[in-house]
Amino acid sequence: MADVEMEQPKVEPKEEAVEQNGNVNKEEAKTTSEYEENETYKKLISQQMKKSVAESLMKLFDSGYMTADDVDERAVEMMNSFPEDQARYIVEQLRESRLFGVQNKAQYLMSLMRNFRDRVRNQGAQSVMAGKLITGPDPEKMAEILKRTGYSLEITVGQRKYGGPCPDWEGPPTGPAGQGHEVYVGHIPHELFEDSIVPLFEQCGKIWDLRLMMDPMSGKNRGYAFLTFCEKASAAEAAKKYDGHEILPGKALKVNVSVANTRLFLGNIPKSKTKDEILEELKKHAEGVTDVIVYTIPDATERHKNRGFCFVDFADHKTASDAKRKIQQHKIRPFNSELVVDWAEQQDEPDEETMNKVKVLYVRNLKECVTEEKLKEIFGTFGEIERIKKIKDYAFVHFKERDPCLKALEEWNGKDLEGVNIDCSLAKPQTEKKKKPMRGRGMGMGMGMGYGGGPGGFGGGRGRANNMYPNMGFDDYSYGGGYGMGGGYGDYGYGMGGGGYGGGYGDFQNGGYGPQGGFGGPFGGGGFGGRGGGGFRGGRGGNRGGFAGRGKRPGDRTGGPASKRDNGAPDFSADVNMSSF
Repeated sequence: MADVEMEQPKVEPKEEAVEQNGNVNKEEAKTTSEYEENETYKKLISQQMKKSVAESLMKLFDSGYMTADDVDERAVEMMNSFPEDQARYIVEQLRESRLFGVQNKAQYLMSLMRNFRDRVRNQGAQSVMAGKLITGPDPEKMAEILKRTGYSLEITVGQRKYGGPCPDWEGPPTGPAGQGHEVYVGHIPHELFEDSIVPLFEQCGKIWDLRLMMDPMSGKNRGYAFLTFCEKASAAEAAKKYDGHEILPGKALKVNVSVANTRLFLGNIPKSKTKDEILEELKKHAEGVTDVIVYTIPDATERHKNRGFCFVDFADHKTASDAKRKIQQHKIRPFNSELVVDWAEQQDEPDEETMNKVKVLYVRNLKECVTEEKLKEIFGTFGEIERIKKIKDYAFVHFKERDPCLKALEEWNGKDLEGVNIDCSLAKPQTEKKKKPMRGRGMGMGMGMGYGGGPGGFGGGRGRANNMYPNMGFDDYSYGGGYGMGGGYGDYGYGMGGGGYGGGYGDFQNGGYGPQGGFGGPFGGGGFGGRGGGGFRGGRGGNRGGFAGRGKRPGDRTGGPASKRDNGAPDFSADVNMSSF
């Protein structure tokens, strides 16, 4: 009996230890045994996938958040390229996120793995895996909002889209037509999502959709979103009510009614082509092309029908964005040329009250032989002129009274002068916001320089602009900006039948071209207030300048519409690279 009693204590603790510490192992052994007979699991193993990764995937399939059909051979091959712990981390993050709102799970998986690889290269595996790969609101809270509103949620790596269409929508399937329905919401704290934004803005009216832009490299939101209302009045109310609203303590939103960019800049256009020929060629390659804006050189020979660039108008933002992407990816090649493409930057439009006070006429397309004296002789017949300033092939005519200015505009717009049709429009007073940054120097040079400094294209403020226009920096004035050439003079810009769109022009060997004087063209140009952009190095500073630059924020080569940016703020309303989606 004593022998039995002595053995008993030794046996029981061992059995108890196995009971306590072996439960998980027994369960895992059981699970592994089950998966080993599973055809999907066997297929994954046959594709050289590590057992632990395959088991993690099987658990993801069992959860119902993803199916085996969502993981094709390409996905397996890419997953096998990661170290075992990184591959398991990706799968576990997918399961933890529940893939809530993800519609195309196969595409999402591929995009997620590509971006994870890039993040590891930039930040290191340990740093990336210490945090979340996929961020978002509480799924339960978001599900409640979707149930209450009946809206849908569609998530990609680069964007989170709520709504569109709304449940009882009876209008066009593409959403509200015309401008003024969309607001830009900036300065959004990076940790906030739809569950904080929707309840706030739906107080102003019925929402069509909300697009929250995501940063694939951080997994967080980019700090801005676009929200479309069913009614224009709702958008105006939202901008008025929530611009400056503190969504979190010390975190004020930037909200304004946005204008969809439907205009592209195209450079490297054959100079021998007329406007009609350019329009015909572009319509062959891209959908939605409605018009082109081409600028001629008054004193050019017959071989030069344009300045080597044009602006292309599209029916809507989507078709413009599609065309831009296809040209950048060389999927379409108008004129069989390597075209330079970027968004045309829309500058701020003066309000109607301000324009009703303008007494300055902007005259464009002037030949070299047309002097200031000649212009005074022509326009002096309409009324007293205070002064005239001619710069290259355009001029500003300052009338003492407004009525003579309007009469001159009506009489001379489109009229022939020295064998060339001239364009006349009211000069546009520049806003205080636009005038302040124009103090930078504009020493840009080299191909594609964008003509640097401030919103003015050629030079910016004081000092010299470039060797093509050696005397452009004149007092406190900038002669750049606008689309085409020309622009700000003193306190004035110019009309140009649709508002100023950035950029200067010039033969490539003499300085290049660039669609945005304000934030740099496709190959350079300094940003607001920086030292003017130049060539392939981009010059000093400013917002999104050239290729490398030496500023605090060197250019990132991506460009994008800047009409909704806050000067100096870190959130941009640029299109997200489509490869991120």
